[in-house]
Amino acid sequence: MTPMRMAALGAGLVLLCSIALPPESSLHAEGAAPGVSPPVARVVQKTMIEHGRSRTDNYDWLRNTEDPEGIAYVQAENAYAERNLRPIEPLIDEIAAELRAREAREDASVPYLDNGYLYEQRFTDGAQYPVIVRRKDLPGAPEEVVLDIAALAAGHPYYRVNRWDVSPDGARVAFAVDFTGGRRHRLFVRTIATGETHDEGIVDAAASFAFAADSETLFYVRVDPQTVRSHELWRHRAGADPATDALVYAEPDPQFEIYVFLSKSREYILLACDQENTSEIRYLRADQPTGAFAVMEPRKTGVRYFANHVADTFFIRTNLDAPDYRLMRAPQEEPDAAHWAELVPNRPGYYLWRFEPFNDFVAFDAEHEGAVSAHVLRLSDMREVTVPLPTTIGVATTDFFFGGFGGNRDPRTHMLRLRFTAPLQPESTYDFDVKSGTLTLRKQDPAAHWFRPDAYQLERISAAAPDGEQVPVTLVYRKDLRRPGGNPTVLLGYGAYGFSSRPVFTAAAFSLIDRGFVYAIAHVRGGHERGERWYAQGRLFNKRNTFTDFIAAGEALIANGYSDRRALFAQGRSAGGLLVGAVANLHPQLFAGIVAEVPFVDVITSMSDPSVPLTTLEYEEWGNPAIADQYDYMLSYSPYDNVAPKAYPAMFVTAAIHDSQVSFAEAAKWVARLRANKTDDHELLLKVDMGAGHSGPSGRLGAIRETAEISAWLVSQAARAERQ
Repeated sequence: MTPMRMAALGAGLVLLCSIALPPESSLHAEGAAPGVSPPVARVVQKTMIEHGRSRTDNYDWLRNTEDPEGIAYVQAENAYAERNLRPIEPLIDEIAAELRAREAREDASVPYLDNGYLYEQRFTDGAQYPVIVRRKDLPGAPEEVVLDIAALAAGHPYYRVNRWDVSPDGARVAFAVDFTGGRRHRLFVRTIATGETHDEGIVDAAASFAFAADSETLFYVRVDPQTVRSHELWRHRAGADPATDALVYAEPDPQFEIYVFLSKSREYILLACDQENTSEIRYLRADQPTGAFAVMEPRKTGVRYFANHVADTFFIRTNLDAPDYRLMRAPQEEPDAAHWAELVPNRPGYYLWRFEPFNDFVAFDAEHEGAVSAHVLRLSDMREVTVPLPTTIGVATTDFFFGGFGGNRDPRTHMLRLRFTAPLQPESTYDFDVKSGTLTLRKQDPAAHWFRPDAYQLERISAAAPDGEQVPVTLVYRKDLRRPGGNPTVLLGYGAYGFSSRPVFTAAAFSLIDRGFVYAIAHVRGGHERGERWYAQGRLFNKRNTFTDFIAAGEALIANGYSDRRALFAQGRSAGGLLVGAVANLHPQLFAGIVAEVPFVDVITSMSDPSVPLTTLEYEEWGNPAIADQYDYMLSYSPYDNVAPKAYPAMFVTAAIHDSQVSFAEAAKWVARLRANKTDDHELLLKVDMGAGHSGPSGRLGAIRETAEISAWLVSQAARAERQ
């Protein structure tokens, strides 16, 4: 935290009484605790003329995050929320206890082999943070600590290691620490044998770095301290003064970010330059760290590709002439596109998402209708095999979700490590023997010991969008659910950046489901559930499809007898917060309540300011307000700009003071405008985490209280609706 920010917070506490909470004798409002009225933000009119259109913003002053009055307003909102949550405190405590009980006090990952060592992550005695240990892959080899994150985090209110990597010689581990949640890291290097940890003096770093073959040279990425854009690659000598570091590459295009990594073969340093629809890979021999990076294939608008290297071969995933991606390979001497040879073709509607290359085979996954399958292509005979995921939970195969590859660091193996999960299947770790075709369970999530899937029903329905598209909706509920009936239902959605709303097991969801809720996921356009087409139909000038898809999903839940308007709730996070915010304006009477977590709601303002983190990187997703027709379209759905005098559902809004992705000011402005315009007396709460960033509190148990508050609020709102 900067000295200015600390001063602002201190001043905010002084101003709290005068700004935040009116006298106890004030009129009851918004479903609040008796005698408590909500904070009122100061109105300062700011009129902007853009493309000949006039736009007035009464709360733009809240964007000055160093303004003590703005901080005081946020503190007042927190105090107001806490007072309104006080009557349901016993329920919050009850749910929090449930969530804590579902976390194993002691837990360990399945060891994986890397460069002659077996690595394992452990949580001990209810610890928030893990310890990383290893031992040589030899009988009776002693164990040594690689990284004791639990010890390192002691005394820090926020501590998140977002990346760690061991040097090629196995002697050192480099790790990147975020101390605020703002995605600006500090780099450390620890000598494993002695435990000596050295602060490299590198600040404003991304969680992106790679050791060269000498185990002394460290390539790392710096972020712009203002925009937090990863834009520079530097070369550093472990233990050296960072003032002597060499700038290797600076990305000139403000719409691109960069990240660096060591190839799976450990033979190449790979630098990826990437934006929403275009990418470029640069590569350098890891044993020539002072050499010059070469471009694999020059960037071409609309063409994305991602590469890795094993066994003298580059493997490439690309959308070149393949909208849903295909898998290629090329010789390391000539890795340009002219020498790419196809391994796995483009399959329309089946989005090729990730891949893992090995010496003798390559693994990849394919997403279709929100489910993900895992596949292996044997390079010896070019035979493709679908990994036989388990089918023991009594639901259709299409409802399964493959959780991803993990711990596949050794390219010489014939074993593929993978994770599997589904809404009624706690995550499990498996090893797939590519030679024999056998699947071996290595670990089940601790939830498997308390969860009983036979008590629940998993279902997939379709909702008809206005343009005729059928929107998939995944449902989980207790088998004893009454139908038809107005069951309380929470509908989740996201629909941006091509990120699918994947139906995975979520332990926290069952605190709602076991209290009679239907838990529903709308697979709206903007994700990749149905391939690139599904994504393209939910971005830029097609963005409204995301919102109408979600509305259609809500209406389908009512039409099919799962819920009704008194008991239907919407929930979205980040870009999902934009989704539910837009829906609140478009169809407020459809929902009884809305949960918007760290919501991106002030679209025009944020996207018009290139100094704001992520802005220039996301022109290809949302549009550029400097262009008139894009400005008009974004303005037409921006949740903040379309707040109007009308009745809104009850709302619970969250934000985080150190959020560098979506400023807490967006939520604060939105809530202030809603308070000034809404004509109802429904509850409107804003809670701002004063010690975290976009991802919430650090530590595995850090978010339990926040989750419990939201769940308890939904339960209480549903009970209130049932009484009316």
